[in-house]
Amino acid sequence: GQTFSLSGDIYNLDGEPMIYSTVVLLNPIDSTMEFFAITNQDGHFEVKNIKQGDYLFQSAFLGYQTYYREVSIPVEGNNIGSIVMNLNPVGIDEVDVYGEHVPMWIKKDTVEFNADAFKTRPGDVAEDLLKKLPGIEVDRSGNIKAMGEDVQRLYVDGKEFFGNDPKVATKNVPANALDKVQVYDKRSDEAEFTGLDDGTRAKTINLKLKEDKKNAMFGDLMAGGGTNSHYQTGAKAYRFTDKVQIAALGMVNNINQAGFSFNDYLNFNGGLGSMVHGGGSMKIAITSDNSFPINFGSPVSGLMTSGAGGANFSYSTSPNDRVFVSYLGNGSNTDLEQTTTTRNYTKDDSFNRIDELEENKKNEAHRFNFGLRRRIDSTQNIIFNGNVALTYGNTESKMQTNSSQNNISVNELMHETFNDINRTSGNASGSYIKKINHGNTMFKIGGDGAWSKGASNTRFENRTKYFGTGLTVTDNQFQEDNTGRMNYSFNASMTQKLAKKLYIDPIFMMGSTVETLERSQGLSDMAVMEIDSLSPDFEKRYNWMRPTITIRRVSDKSTISLSLIAERGKLSNTLNQNPENENKYFYFTPKASVEVEYASGRRLTASYSSAVNTPSINQLLPVVNNINSLSLYYGNPNLKPEFTHRANMHWIIFDQFSFTSFFMAVNGSFTQDKINWSRTITDNLKFVNRLVNVDKDFETSASFDFSTPIRKLGVKINISGEESWNKGLNLINGADNEYITFSHRYSLSIDNRKKEKWDVISGVGVTLTNSKYSLQESLNDKYFDLSWFAELRYSPNDDWDFETTADITNYNAESFDKSISVPLLGAQVSHHFLNNNRGTLTLRGFDLLNKNTIVQRFGELNYLREVRSNSIGRYVMLSFTYRLNKFGGSKSGIDIKMKHR
Repeated sequence: GQTFSLSGDIYNLDGEPMIYSTVVLLNPIDSTMEFFAITNQDGHFEVKNIKQGDYLFQSAFLGYQTYYREVSIPVEGNNIGSIVMNLNPVGIDEVDVYGEHVPMWIKKDTVEFNADAFKTRPGDVAEDLLKKLPGIEVDRSGNIKAMGEDVQRLYVDGKEFFGNDPKVATKNVPANALDKVQVYDKRSDEAEFTGLDDGTRAKTINLKLKEDKKNAMFGDLMAGGGTNSHYQTGAKAYRFTDKVQIAALGMVNNINQAGFSFNDYLNFNGGLGSMVHGGGSMKIAITSDNSFPINFGSPVSGLMTSGAGGANFSYSTSPNDRVFVSYLGNGSNTDLEQTTTTRNYTKDDSFNRIDELEENKKNEAHRFNFGLRRRIDSTQNIIFNGNVALTYGNTESKMQTNSSQNNISVNELMHETFNDINRTSGNASGSYIKKINHGNTMFKIGGDGAWSKGASNTRFENRTKYFGTGLTVTDNQFQEDNTGRMNYSFNASMTQKLAKKLYIDPIFMMGSTVETLERSQGLSDMAVMEIDSLSPDFEKRYNWMRPTITIRRVSDKSTISLSLIAERGKLSNTLNQNPENENKYFYFTPKASVEVEYASGRRLTASYSSAVNTPSINQLLPVVNNINSLSLYYGNPNLKPEFTHRANMHWIIFDQFSFTSFFMAVNGSFTQDKINWSRTITDNLKFVNRLVNVDKDFETSASFDFSTPIRKLGVKINISGEESWNKGLNLINGADNEYITFSHRYSLSIDNRKKEKWDVISGVGVTLTNSKYSLQESLNDKYFDLSWFAELRYSPNDDWDFETTADITNYNAESFDKSISVPLLGAQVSHHFLNNNRGTLTLRGFDLLNKNTIVQRFGELNYLREVRSNSIGRYVMLSFTYRLNKFGGSKSGIDIKMKHR
């Protein structure tokens, strides 16, 4: 239908333009926001694409009386004229406004939204509310952008909620328990305490609870059952007061939902036995606690039954004094069927390897976190954090490997592995800050330490057949590893304010890391017999000192920082109590950064950094790992540390008048002494892999993200793209192989802006990858994926919700045997009932076409690989959710009543 515009100008009593005043057209029935605008530098505003009808016009600015006026659209000349706003003095009694809720305030450094001015549905969580707020975007995985930047921190009533993962709060806190949503750039804790600005900013959201919810308990209980014996249960409970924050979560299911959004969800990879998966190569990924963050937007390979639970307790005696403790636990049982097809290149030829894997993996993890924030007085502050983790797991796997060349079978491997692993770890860190010299000097000391101990018990059997010679080799072995790690570091610094905007930071840091591996390996056919050459006692030790001096210039609009850093380290390793290698290193590792806000909502940052990465104990171990008889692995005790240079540039534009955002990033890195593989391929296609230092490795990427509303069409579009390039070097049969991977990723999505009844989003994406290898310069592996998705949600009233989702991904046949299409179709209907809509009955169908499978394709080193994994298929589930609160029936919005005296 036809739409109209409304413009005008807003001034104060002195005739000065009121910049950044919010102008809102409210629904006169429930006072929710329908249309809005913000005044520009001249105090002028224009609200576009307004539907004909009656509205309540509202103009607001902090410290001024809110202006109200009833308007009927269209207005003559589409102009409401000039509006003069009066200051809001304390004790005003001419006009009282009861229940007044301004949808949006723009303060100096904070944008504040009123939750009641945005309609939500029964059962909605904070994430659903955020999707409706101007300038805030939430993607399909729950990642949040505010004012064009990624949200790094999220608080509930100014306190951390289950650690530092924003998705835990946004996916669990009820939307109708929220009073305000505040968006701002948070300074570091140290800067807020000392007043000495370090230039650090983190885009932050604070979810402020309604007053009557701060002392209430709320949550929900859910249970569901479906076809093929599928089930899902869950419970959430929250308790908030001014001093106490308590939360408890729990779930059990067999529909491949791994758990809540725990950043420290722990996953076991079956110990060193994981090297056998993937047909003759492994990716080096060493972490200190065997943990990785879950991406909830990614599908889960295999059929998984899992459970998870957590509890969080925080007690504050004052805004700056708090103790907290939390427990997070999870367990899973996964059955995986996976086919890996790899095409390997040598200088003169190529060959194929196919791995057929069947695996059962059971994992269990428990993690306890605790911490203290203590403000001793106005000049002293203490911070302490710690955690303890216990992890267990066992894996049973069978794999059949076939290698062929020119369609002729060369070898075959039948492999079975049984692995048990357990690990205990803990770490603690603390810091003490003292302000002296009237706040112009800050002295800080800090330290951290970590300890871990693990045990892995592996039994494996290999039956290897070489067709060329007719030889069959069978071996049955055990491998028992006891691992340990201990590291500590200490730092002391003094920040001195030299001038109004100038600071200097001399810092001294030192630390040590010790890793140990005791292995017992041998034959287990008849009697357990240890083989000395396969049973090392190995230790790696790295001691370092790192003096630093940093000079910073910080102003309201810019930050410039230069750090001069020297690192002196000694790397040594010992094999069977005999010193194997000892080397001393000296590196100059400077850092520099510039950040400039050259206009409102326009920010440009550039940075350079360098870092040293020492090899891990597994990379240094010179003893063969022969769990896979067709892929032998050797570490290298003579490895040197990697030295990496990184440069980054980010450009952010956010127009708060049109809510258009643009983000561009350019990143590059150059690594000297890169640790990579030297691979020898024998005549019978057996791999012997050794780690070596290669001269260099290059990576660069450029990406952009553009989002803008098209008000006339009532939609918002998002366009993003990324170009990435990697040039690396490895050795194949002693010859240098330079490999280059060039990837291109682009996507487009469109969604509707007003989501009272309809919530629709659809998009397309394409990924094109080129892989080249200098071993055979004529080869150019090229492959691309096309994807399309759509989500539709319709809520005709407060009692019913209808949803449907569709995802289609096509993996092109180029460079692979054939193309693969994976269509996923889902639908659900929900009915809200009982008093205040506290109950919800949901019927959900997943993968209605029963076509779900997981496909991964990539090229690196000297190979091109495709991995196909099974995943959960079609099911239909009926579930019931009961909310432990009475928020479900409350209206979104408020009534504004004016009383004149």
